[in-house]
Amino acid sequence: MRLFIAEKPSLGRAIAAGLGEAEKRNGYIECGPDIVTWCFGHLLEMDQPEAYDEKYKAWKKEDLPILPNAFNASVRKDAAAQMKIIGKLLQDAECVVNAGDPDREGQLLVDEVLEYHDYAGSCQRIWLAALDDKSVKKALSSMTDNNDYTGLRDAARARSQADWLVGMNCTRAMTLVGRDAGNQGVLSLGRVQTPTLALVVNRDLAIENFKPHPYFTLHVEILHEAGTFTGTFQPLDTQKGLDDQGRLINPDEAFRIKKEVSGQAGKIIEAVTEKKKKNPPLPHCLSSLQKAASAKLGMGAKQVLDVAQALYEKKLTTYPRSDCRYLPEEQFDEAGRVFAVLTNVSGLEQIAGNTDCSIKSAAYDTKKVTAHHAIIPTGETPSNLSDDESALYRMIAQSFCIQFYAAMEFEAQKILTGINNTVWKSTGRTILNPGWTAFIREQEDEDAEDQVLPGVHQNDGITAAQVDIKSQKTKPPARFTEGTLIEAMANIHRFIEDAEAKKTLKENEGIGTEATRAGIIETLKARHLLELQKKNIISTDLGRQLVKMAPEVLTDPVTTAKWESRLSAIADGKESLSGFMTDQSIQVPELVKAIFALQLAPLPGTHLCPECGRPLCRQKNPKGSWYWGCFNQDGHATPVFLNDKNGKPDLTPKKKIELSEHKCRACGKPLVKRESEKKAKGGKKNYWWGCSGFPECKERYFDDNGKPRFNNKGE
Repeated sequence: MRLFIAEKPSLGRAIAAGLGEAEKRNGYIECGPDIVTWCFGHLLEMDQPEAYDEKYKAWKKEDLPILPNAFNASVRKDAAAQMKIIGKLLQDAECVVNAGDPDREGQLLVDEVLEYHDYAGSCQRIWLAALDDKSVKKALSSMTDNNDYTGLRDAARARSQADWLVGMNCTRAMTLVGRDAGNQGVLSLGRVQTPTLALVVNRDLAIENFKPHPYFTLHVEILHEAGTFTGTFQPLDTQKGLDDQGRLINPDEAFRIKKEVSGQAGKIIEAVTEKKKKNPPLPHCLSSLQKAASAKLGMGAKQVLDVAQALYEKKLTTYPRSDCRYLPEEQFDEAGRVFAVLTNVSGLEQIAGNTDCSIKSAAYDTKKVTAHHAIIPTGETPSNLSDDESALYRMIAQSFCIQFYAAMEFEAQKILTGINNTVWKSTGRTILNPGWTAFIREQEDEDAEDQVLPGVHQNDGITAAQVDIKSQKTKPPARFTEGTLIEAMANIHRFIEDAEAKKTLKENEGIGTEATRAGIIETLKARHLLELQKKNIISTDLGRQLVKMAPEVLTDPVTTAKWESRLSAIADGKESLSGFMTDQSIQVPELVKAIFALQLAPLPGTHLCPECGRPLCRQKNPKGSWYWGCFNQDGHATPVFLNDKNGKPDLTPKKKIELSEHKCRACGKPLVKRESEKKAKGGKKNYWWGCSGFPECKERYFDDNGKPRFNNKGE
């Protein structure tokens, strides 16, 4: 029996359809002599530190760094039943086929299941870039040996283990340092989330420190016998009064140019007319969908992912966690079937009804398809959709429909005019065929100038009318939204100078993955490092302090670039997993040491211990009541605990405790007579005796006529 283990049920069903004779069973599908089963993503998850030693359950400085000799993983609770099914099927398997996604995570995901069950038999690998029938049958006929992909598996394992080491140790270290400054939450550090946080912090600081300065643009109306048009001043290299961006900032120069050009004669230096085409934008990947939905629908990144996942589970759109905007050529013939459905969907009737299925856009390129193809409609009829689902479905469908429209054709025009030793540029365009832009106009170039220029020729004479001076101010960069932050993470190479790192990050499509970027932003928000202000993502004071204090190696995306270079080397067999992890085990202790050397100032609003001046922490006792305790427990002879009063520590001086001559039978320390909350009969006061060594000693005694009753303990 040949056993296919797919990464997820949808992939398993596609393989079963390709094999034929499919009969569903519990957790698998029988296909004649073959069986197809599946995972639900990673069935195994890396163990938490306390799984290695119970002492790690409490976060303590003396326990860091945590460096396991070997990394362990446990079966997810929600995947235990499926893992058991796979184990039973493996017992009868003569050959296994790894049907993970065609990437390093997909390779590890199935390989680790085989390792968990100690499978040592024959294993092949199927490489599926698309799930249509043609692609599946082609892949089934061209399978290879799974051992050819051990490098890919080791690269995925290296990434997960190194992320565990850095994330677990540095987050615990920074959180413990933060507690000394009064922060009560988790200060999360990680290879991806920390440079993401730094992106926002740096952008916010650039905006707040931005100082606008004025500059001037000059425009002239140019008179020609064929017609009138507008030209914009183009400074020459010899022009005085420019800033480092080539903008004219000297008002005297602006007025001098106006005076010397207005009403003067000139001539056409250059006149160029060129026919051009603008192809439709490619279908969406998750990042582009998140950016577009953020801008046009006001959706957050995680919201887009959740809605796209819902559409996928309703079989209305393809897999949402895609980093690819291309489609397999084998799916081209399926478009007509999809449009037959879309023409009956409200809001899509026109755009779907006027498509031309003979047009094959640049999106259809199998060689450019990665683990998943672009997100497109499946051709199933939508029904009972929420407002968000409907809006996102239409956005995905429109992006697909315009692939079957002609390119926008236009005539681009450029004229350079010389007037009294100055040059003026005029641009315009004439739309010849709107093509796809007839339906999605908002996606046209925002900077395109619509002026239609007259037919002029080089050396034609002209006359300049009045020059108009416009005073403007430089603008700061825009705040990040969730959509633009997702885009920045995917294109983080634009934010760094190192040429090699820039190249590596561009090739690996940024930091994080399509599946994790939204979750990283949510984590940063949940831990109060980022927050939403209307549609903008803003860094908090805590987030800024964290970036300022974090080791540079964690805030710099170049670190990720270096990691990715080494992971690629592991995948190619040029470097080993053990060598990479040895270097991480050397680096992590240095990172922890650097973090513990930090001195964080107390955060604003922090309540300080009345005895030692260190931050207090608000916590709940087992009964659910709030109290305050001092972090600096080692700095007191006895622990400091204060009652909570309206969300603040009650600093009212307590009555001095009077120690009696009676001793505790358990530890020998003096007893203290205390008044009970419960009254005696007739409303009289009731008393009990407690040990002054509390909380180490919790002995209590009944009161017997003003003395502790030692023969019958209790309150």
